[in-house]
Amino acid sequence: MYKLLKITCLMLVWCCFLPTQAQVTAAYETPQDWVVAKNYLATFLLNQHPEILQRMLAEDKQIAELLSKKQQRYAASLACKDLDCMLQAFKWSPQELELFTQRWTKRVSTDAGLLKMLETQLLPSQAYGPSAGVPAEAYFAKAIRQDMEAMNLVIDIYAGAKKPNYPKIDSISFNVRDPRYLGLLLDVRQDVLTDIRQPEDAFHTTLLTAVRLLEVNERWDAAQLEPLIEKENKRAYEAISKTDFAQYPYSLLLTLGAGPEVYGQPISPGGMLRSRMAARSYFDGLAPFIVVSGGRVHPYKTTFIEAIEMKRYLMEVLRVPEEAILIDPHARHTTTNLRNTARILLKYGFPKDKFAIVNSSVAHINAVERMADRCMRELGYVPYVLGKRVSDVILEFKPRIEALTIDPDEPLDP
Repeated sequence: MYKLLKITCLMLVWCCFLPTQAQVTAAYETPQDWVVAKNYLATFLLNQHPEILQRMLAEDKQIAELLSKKQQRYAASLACKDLDCMLQAFKWSPQELELFTQRWTKRVSTDAGLLKMLETQLLPSQAYGPSAGVPAEAYFAKAIRQDMEAMNLVIDIYAGAKKPNYPKIDSISFNVRDPRYLGLLLDVRQDVLTDIRQPEDAFHTTLLTAVRLLEVNERWDAAQLEPLIEKENKRAYEAISKTDFAQYPYSLLLTLGAGPEVYGQPISPGGMLRSRMAARSYFDGLAPFIVVSGGRVHPYKTTFIEAIEMKRYLMEVLRVPEEAILIDPHARHTTTNLRNTARILLKYGFPKDKFAIVNSSVAHINAVERMADRCMRELGYVPYVLGKRVSDVILEFKPRIEALTIDPDEPLDP
């Protein structure tokens, strides 16, 4: 199991913790690595340090016994006759979740290796909220509980057909009432059990089940086109360090998309018009870079990634050079358009003292100005600070460090 999740080095994880992404990110071996790291970073880091988990199981007999019983329950799911039985076998129980959270938290003060991992990797990531002034024990407790609850949520949605936040675009791909459906879940179970070879591997049965369910539902969106800075964003990323930002009023321009409503349509009329707005601003010298943001979202299970199609339109129709275009191919909502671009501003080496701008239709920019409450409801934080309204269709913003926080109930773009 560790071989499936383990990366040959920590370079890519470490890259996520720095203000720039200058490190090479090819160390991720598979899309599964990206899905796990983006959704469950604390658990992912434990996978990189298997000796920490091995010590825990050797020294904490109650945890070892609990994990053994959990694995027995998982294996016994072969006899399940209904969906609820399968779901309970797959998930962390409330008692398991509580005990593991408590035990992991207590071990921070006694396991030097665990504490070092937290201080050098997890806390600097800011992935579970700003970490300044937060004790390592409290931060890790929040992280490990969030990971386990997020795995359970994926199982509820993508095995149990619970409604996600946006059912029209993110729902399960299968009819759970089909008599053949339990057979699919049994195949998932068998695949996971094949990767459980050591006693400590049983800690990861729920993780592997959640990731496998995302895969069979064709929902590995979090991994698509990664690593961006070595692929679609390579030329623009390399241009950032060579850019004299003092020559521009703004650091970059985020242009918001408009997802197609017709299946098979690569780019919507709104997407074309907003791309034209962005190109005008770019050629007028407002900002040296354009970010186009939008994932594989509209309509349901479309094959097109909005940011890719907007980039193509900018280059082929409007003649914007590739080295001026960055893409965010993951965002599924206006909130995450802003959040993911804030992450780019924080990680890619943009100047911290300069505003960026966002452009869209008048109605859309009006909505962005009033979007803080929606961000609090959906993300739990506001990932940006707004500046002035430059025009009817352009608004200033700066990133906040909160933008690096994982959103645990949006596994396609956490």
